[in-house]
Amino acid sequence: MSQESLARYEAEVEHNFRWNVVVFLAYGLLGTTGWRLIMAPTFVPDYLYQLSHSNAVVGAVLFAGGLGRFFSPLVGASFAVHRPRVKRAALAIGAGLRVQVLGMALAALYLPTALNLPAFIAFYCALNVLVGFQGVVFGLLLAKVIPLARRGRFLGIRDFAGGTTAALVALLAASFLEDRPFPASYGLTYMVAFAFTALGLLCIAAIREPESPITQERRSLLAMLASMRGLLRDDRTLAWYCGARGLGALGLMAAPFFIIALGQTPGADRIDLGTASFAYFAAATTGNLLWGQVADRVGFRTVFLLGGCIWLAAIALALSPATLATTGVSLFLLMGAGQGGMQMASMNLVYEFGDDENLGVRIAVVNALGELMVALAPLGGGIVADMVSYEAMYLVAALFTMASLAVMYTKVPPRRRRNG
Repeated sequence: MSQESLARYEAEVEHNFRWNVVVFLAYGLLGTTGWRLIMAPTFVPDYLYQLSHSNAVVGAVLFAGGLGRFFSPLVGASFAVHRPRVKRAALAIGAGLRVQVLGMALAALYLPTALNLPAFIAFYCALNVLVGFQGVVFGLLLAKVIPLARRGRFLGIRDFAGGTTAALVALLAASFLEDRPFPASYGLTYMVAFAFTALGLLCIAAIREPESPITQERRSLLAMLASMRGLLRDDRTLAWYCGARGLGALGLMAAPFFIIALGQTPGADRIDLGTASFAYFAAATTGNLLWGQVADRVGFRTVFLLGGCIWLAAIALALSPATLATTGVSLFLLMGAGQGGMQMASMNLVYEFGDDENLGVRIAVVNALGELMVALAPLGGGIVADMVSYEAMYLVAALFTMASLAVMYTKVPPRRRRNG
């Protein structure tokens, strides 16, 4: 790669920076609003529990989705890392994602209730496989158009826009759940999610992507797996970061079950689901705006540590003698802020490692290992909740979180910030 081609690339990035920031913010306002209704630990766990009446089934379905996200990043990396432009791939994968959300909505609206669970599992698993592909491709696209030194602030503003809309949409969705019969009420919720994500896809189409001056040779999946092992062996700090991220994901096993526990609290109703979701989105939204500022000043490692401490406070509140009926809003406020910080840092700390040449492989490795733990977390949490108690599951989650923070603090030093 010549200095001339690198200078031309950086000049193009800078020239289109404001346009791409506006487009990405519009995506945050529209696209991430829809995805939050699907991926947030409120609506889907509640829907699955109403269909199955089993915490273990909820955990198993979330595990199946996470397993899809584990395998697909490596396939996505082998597909994308050698390409100088990745926007078309992002659009194709994004269209497939929207089709799955539409399928969820139509199944809930028109299929008999008995068929809803298998239909939802099929669409949900397909969606999560595509999410794994999208994570790598979208990560490469983001890295090309938003310089690292300004990315934390941008992510905070983007998530603030999407989270604010999502919080308001959550109240609308709760009114659907209150006023309409199950499961059609959830069909309308997923249809709203589809509408927002479809509009978000148009924003992705408007991104001005520069042609990357750094690409890798095309690799097979087996070669990608081999490079994954070598990368972790050669960069021990990256390996420890993957360990901290994995333990943190296991620590978040309690997240999808807070809403189920709230639903079993005497006096709880469908509006409580909307209130809890609103509190979760509001805290995550405000928190991410602040987390972005912290990341730009001192790095994503500090964001991870602070977010983990807030998540521990949420678990402590869930374990307190007070009932969820009285602490529910506070619990979901802490949950949104803590989980939001940990997840933002987990996904973005990878950009602070190494050079751009191996970025695609690093994203794939970190996403794959992280998603494996994300998959195992709700499966283990559901089994412990059904076989022992919610309180026992909360304690296990707290132990994993403390282990994660210990590894991050002692084994992953602060990274040097790169200019952009």
